[in-house]
Amino acid sequence: MKKLSMILALALILFACQNSEDFKLTDAEVFAFLIDNGWEINATCIVRGFGQESSGNAYVARLSYTVDLITPDNKKLEYIDEGLVNKSSEEKIEYLQVESQFQIDSTFSEGPYRIVINVHDDNTQKSASIEKSFTVSRD
Repeated sequence: MKKLSMILALALILFACQNSEDFKLTDAEVFAFLIDNGWEINATCIVRGFGQESSGNAYVARLSYTVDLITPDNKKLEYIDEGLVNKSSEEKIEYLQVESQFQIDSTFSEGPYRIVINVHDDNTQKSASIEKSFTVSRD
């Protein structure tokens, strides 16, 4: 009987671990808008599987992020943007959206760029990144 109880407990633990969602970034989008002195870049992604602290009657999620820009000549400009996403809710939070907005001036050349969004879960210390290509053009 004792062995059966241990096997059932182990099976429940394994089942619970298999159902937990991995920390991941999805659905990255990037748009470049021509403005007077260059381009405005808007980027977003969805974050799932982050840790949530229970504080009183609320769930609290804390994410920090940085954004890197990779130019057409493959030069990496790190930390072109950074920020925090702090959200609290009475119900468990299913997903969060990370949004970045920054400008590059007219000295940047037209062509294919890549953006890398790096997100760190401040509650679990897990990190993930997502990359998305886009084009900077006057057209």
